[in-house]
Amino acid sequence: MIGVICAICAIFAVAAGTAQAEMMTINSNVRALGMGDAFLGLADDSSALFYNPAGLARVSGINLKLFSLRAGASGVEAYDKIKDLNGSDDEAYAEALKQLYGEHVWSGVGGSAAFTMPMLGFSVYNHLDALVQVHNPVYPEIDTSVINDYGYVLGIGLPLAPVFHVGANFKYIKRTGARVPYGASVVADLDSDELYSNVTGWGKGYGVDLGANFVIPAPLFSAVFSGVWKNVGGMSFKSDDPNANIPSEKNDMSLGLALNFDTPLLSIAPAVDFRYLNREDLQLSRKLNFGIEIGVPLLDIRGGFHEGYYTAGLGVNLGLFQVDAATYGVELGAYPGQIEDRRYVLEVTMELGVGGFTATSLFSGAKVEGSKGGADGGSGTGRSKSFFGGRRLKQRR
Repeated sequence: MIGVICAICAIFAVAAGTAQAEMMTINSNVRALGMGDAFLGLADDSSALFYNPAGLARVSGINLKLFSLRAGASGVEAYDKIKDLNGSDDEAYAEALKQLYGEHVWSGVGGSAAFTMPMLGFSVYNHLDALVQVHNPVYPEIDTSVINDYGYVLGIGLPLAPVFHVGANFKYIKRTGARVPYGASVVADLDSDELYSNVTGWGKGYGVDLGANFVIPAPLFSAVFSGVWKNVGGMSFKSDDPNANIPSEKNDMSLGLALNFDTPLLSIAPAVDFRYLNREDLQLSRKLNFGIEIGVPLLDIRGGFHEGYYTAGLGVNLGLFQVDAATYGVELGAYPGQIEDRRYVLEVTMELGVGGFTATSLFSGAKVEGSKGGADGGSGTGRSKSFFGGRRLKQRR
């Protein structure tokens, strides 16, 4: 029975060991995860709808993301141990469960589509994650936390001045899931229908994100200072079921700095984000994320640190399609360096784009063809976008 239970959790989505300790990355894109999820100042496409709405003021051209599909997993060895429990007798079951102390299994899937143009963006998405952790060797327990978000987000970004942009995202989310701990005796008698009913309560919520960018352009170089307030006032989910306990979203106040050194054949983009400024329960190393992306024709190479653990990533531009892969660590314990969950994710995106105009060029009437300014008012190559793929020849977005 335990095998059935954990298999459902692994397929469904998020279960967290010490679930409250995990800082969710359910809406992070794989490109950002490869560079430490430090992305507030680099988001200048549909990713701005999830990271920093002020980035919509720097969107270039009209872009239609037909789909973006991602999947990830961790803890394959632990999952094999969990499956072996199925069919065990009582004595073997108890002993095998003790051997799982400290193990954790995560899986996640998601998909989205989006439309962006200068100053405006819209996305619809469905994201699921799952992590199961076993702890307490004397009396083993399994903590689960299931979250499945189906949502819409509309964003607006305005250039109040050539170097100062502001933005807001408006979100509607229907969330399914719960965080439920199970003791060993409960797990032994629990059937899959009961587990399913425990984690499939749903509720709906509305939220707002605010963002601002201060952009400093220079030849072959630009810098972006960012301030973002996600989930202004907190985001709770109301349900018709009085017994449902849908996990809420907390305020997240963050600051970021990103640089972009851009030439026709090479781009280098280091970034650092200081997240959760308003949360005193998190240690500094869990709030500080930083990373770098190096772009060459058709290829991006990424690296960084997230919650004190290394990250690495790779992006390949195939014209209409982009493929991004990343590995990153998530802290499941109460303090940094306690329990790392090493995750591996892959994302495939199909996107169309046309035109290279920006909000700045629209207001100023500047010509797009042959221009030397990028979407951020900085260096950029100034190439117009092809209808077949919204990216330049050089992979840097």
